[in-house]
Amino acid sequence: MKILLINPPYTNFEGMKESAGNTMPLNLAYLSAYLSNKMPCEIKILDCEVEGYGYKEIEDFIKKNRFDLVGITTLTPPMKHVTKITEILKLVNPECKIVLGGVHPTALPERTLEETHADFVVMGEGEITFYELARGIKEGNLQPEKIDGLCFKNKTGQIKRNRPRQYIQNLDDLPFPDRDNFDLTKYYSAPTKKVSDEKMVTPIFTSRGCAFKCVHCISYVLWQQKLRFRSVENVIAEIEECINKYGIREFNILDDTFTLKKDRLMRICQTIIDKGLKIYWVCFSRVNTIDEEMAEIMYKAGCRKISFGLESGSQKVLDLMQKNATVEMGRKAVKIIRKHGIQAHGSFMLGNLGETKETVEETIKFAKSLDLDNATFFITAPLPGTYLYQVALEKGMITKDTKWEEFAPLTNAKPILVQNNLTEEELIHSQKRAFREFYLRPKYIIHKLKQMHSREAIKTAWDGVRILYRVLVKPQ
Repeated sequence: MKILLINPPYTNFEGMKESAGNTMPLNLAYLSAYLSNKMPCEIKILDCEVEGYGYKEIEDFIKKNRFDLVGITTLTPPMKHVTKITEILKLVNPECKIVLGGVHPTALPERTLEETHADFVVMGEGEITFYELARGIKEGNLQPEKIDGLCFKNKTGQIKRNRPRQYIQNLDDLPFPDRDNFDLTKYYSAPTKKVSDEKMVTPIFTSRGCAFKCVHCISYVLWQQKLRFRSVENVIAEIEECINKYGIREFNILDDTFTLKKDRLMRICQTIIDKGLKIYWVCFSRVNTIDEEMAEIMYKAGCRKISFGLESGSQKVLDLMQKNATVEMGRKAVKIIRKHGIQAHGSFMLGNLGETKETVEETIKFAKSLDLDNATFFITAPLPGTYLYQVALEKGMITKDTKWEEFAPLTNAKPILVQNNLTEEELIHSQKRAFREFYLRPKYIIHKLKQMHSREAIKTAWDGVRILYRVLVKPQ
């Protein structure tokens, strides 16, 4: 059986290429590994992002290979490209079965099938559902109505949604992601995440799920607050495989909150230290899940940057987005990690519930007052499956004419979530001003110049300058 897994194009098409680096699609790597371990099959992965493929290149690729099953992962913004790809696939090979997965199809499975030429949608965690689907197709006895976690078109064209798939309880049962199916030299971190002079970087998950439910976050769509953690031994074994087999020593830990369980984090870090693993890594943390003891051991274990979702400098806005954190917690968290030599990245959102001109000013002032190495200012996007999406629907901000690409939080499209207190133009102007006032301060420029200790550091800084230029200068 020949299976193709596709990471669709987006940033190349939308003109935001430099902002995100090239991140290996870890979900496809997990799917490939799981399928390969469960059934005989030939799997190819087409990462259109890293290859720079457009529609013509994709069509040429699938014409050279006749696939039985094609899986495409997607967020909301790339959906117009996913729709076009499914059209191309059916024109080239009408017998090919197409399945879509990821956050957007999970949030809107029926609508996804209505808008595309796909045959199936895998909802939520994908490994077992996709395997059962592939096995049924291969053996010629597919009964889609019996596969949990599947939404599908039946023989009469009606769309049916099955019951949800139960989550995998023991993540150690999953094989390590299939990195053999990628050219790992093509993947690199965004300038805001680069933390070493290493040429290669890889993402890694040590857990799945998030304990919180902020009004704007899509994590709940996939995981429903069902947290599961890999064992310390399993995590370390994957790190060692990356070092010994692939020569990778820089890692982007993609857990929603890597610092959530202190005892587990301390054991992971201590094991890295005891084994003498010389690695560098960046992770995500919440401001209320970090302390001095954790920061100290994290640096010793190779942590060189932590990204905090600081979101706003207004406590009123933080409370409305159900952040369960305070402005002062954010200030304290940044001070703690900077004290121990760890760089700090802050993500901020403009235009969330309750935003006003005054709260925007509070956020910009707050960002500038912190000892941050990088800051990103997003315009809030009400992504499908979130509470904000329901708010936008109820207020008529989203209609049938709203294009999926308009949901990107860092884009040249006009904002969707525009409330009474701020206009579209004011939101866009505030975002540009936030970037400008944060990055063009003499104090910040001097700070960055002092960090340019190598050719790689200079290149990273230059990439950051190019991104800043695009954000500040490119017309909307």
